[in-house]
Amino acid sequence: MTNRMTHLITSIALAGLAVFLSVVNGVATASPARARAGVGHGPGYLSSDGWWLGTYRLDDGTQGFCLNAGKESPTGHVLDYRDGASLGWYTPEQSARLAYVSRTWAGTGDRLTAAAGQVATWLIAGLGGHTAEEVAARAEGDAAAVLARARQMADEAERLASTGVHADLVMELAETGAGRLRVELTVDRLGGTEQLAPGAHAAHVTLEGATFDDGSSVADVRTGTDIPVHPTGTDPTVSISADATLESLPYGSAITVAVPRDDAQAVLVATPATAEAHGEASASGPSPLPFQPRVETVTSAATAAPGTVIADRLTVSVDAGDGLLPSWGVRRSEDGLAPVEAVVESTLHGPFADPVHQAPAVPEGAPQVCVVETVVTGPGEYDTPGCELPDAGYYVWTERIDPSRTPSDQGGGRIREWQSAFGIASEVTVARAPVVTTPTPATPAVVRTARLADTGASDVLLPASLAGAIALIGIALVLLGRRRPRRPLRRSTFLPAEDGRRP
Repeated sequence: MTNRMTHLITSIALAGLAVFLSVVNGVATASPARARAGVGHGPGYLSSDGWWLGTYRLDDGTQGFCLNAGKESPTGHVLDYRDGASLGWYTPEQSARLAYVSRTWAGTGDRLTAAAGQVATWLIAGLGGHTAEEVAARAEGDAAAVLARARQMADEAERLASTGVHADLVMELAETGAGRLRVELTVDRLGGTEQLAPGAHAAHVTLEGATFDDGSSVADVRTGTDIPVHPTGTDPTVSISADATLESLPYGSAITVAVPRDDAQAVLVATPATAEAHGEASASGPSPLPFQPRVETVTSAATAAPGTVIADRLTVSVDAGDGLLPSWGVRRSEDGLAPVEAVVESTLHGPFADPVHQAPAVPEGAPQVCVVETVVTGPGEYDTPGCELPDAGYYVWTERIDPSRTPSDQGGGRIREWQSAFGIASEVTVARAPVVTTPTPATPAVVRTARLADTGASDVLLPASLAGAIALIGIALVLLGRRRPRRPLRRSTFLPAEDGRRP
């Protein structure tokens, strides 16, 4: 029983120890140890009297330059990584120059570059009572070359050292076609700001409401370069935006220093490019997509007489299709956004002697009566100005839209050309001359009267008007005679005689 208890206690103790070690290990893993040991030299020169000029190497493989001239070498010492700004050792300008040196040359594998970089570091951080010539002499035969290169490095660090970097985005919509995106990167140098030359770095860009040429919305683009972007919206107005991020940029004044735990030289370690820049931009306005107007028409009169003024009724709409705006385009104006204006050119052809037959285009040499214009600003119905029909015959309207009639800055570049067919039935007017009726021969001016039998006279000619009047009088008399009331017969109060005679 005692042995079992002992084993149990031992097991619990071991388990507790395991848990404790795992916690300790977890803490160590969560917070990586910053302590490093100086393990020796990197590239450089060892003078004949034992002085080293070059980089030092730590046990994690990092290289760097000593900062405290005159102090003991960091080799064999324990050092801790510290943010240079927290030490308060250097001015912002010194930190910027040291940061440039560490990023540019501290990781070199060339001995002359390493030796010159060490001298340049001391020229910025302090020579500890020595002269540049004295420390460069450790390179012995290459001393002059090392010193000259060190001074070049110090001058370059003075010119190109920076305290920060920031990105600016330019995003624009075009009047037609693709818009543009450009990421500009500006560095805050010690001597002032500098906008970097095109192509200096790559920015990771994400688009909203637009795509790149390949149809994607995410791409890595070179800074300072105009990149085409294509809006994806199908409304008359569109909005697009972009977000750009740049990482691992070799700018800024951040330095990392390996600080010894005793009185030895601190090391300016090679710091990778860690600066970041971020930018955003957006744009909105009229959609740059083209749109295709369509016009259907009906003549104001299917038939008419010569001299009649006729017009054409236009019904305007918009065709949809791949790459087309499915609605009427808009443009910028002094009062905001306004519809694009298109000019419909209407031509009245004729007269033709024969009926008009439909054809894709106007026949060559077809006669024209007039050409009129109508400004349209979107879907709807419009009436053209009128044209007078000069003669009898067949007439037909045709319509066309020429985008060049609208200035490009007013949206003309986004209007697609349109042309109607020739001879559409609803566009045909037939003009006919009025029918002239031949008058009925007039009644003879005189009428022949009956021969007077009792006199034997010749035919007597009377004026037709007189003869007509006589006839009318006769008819009237007859009618009056018929309408006159009969008088009733009086009955006699005398009896008739026996012989039937009146007394």
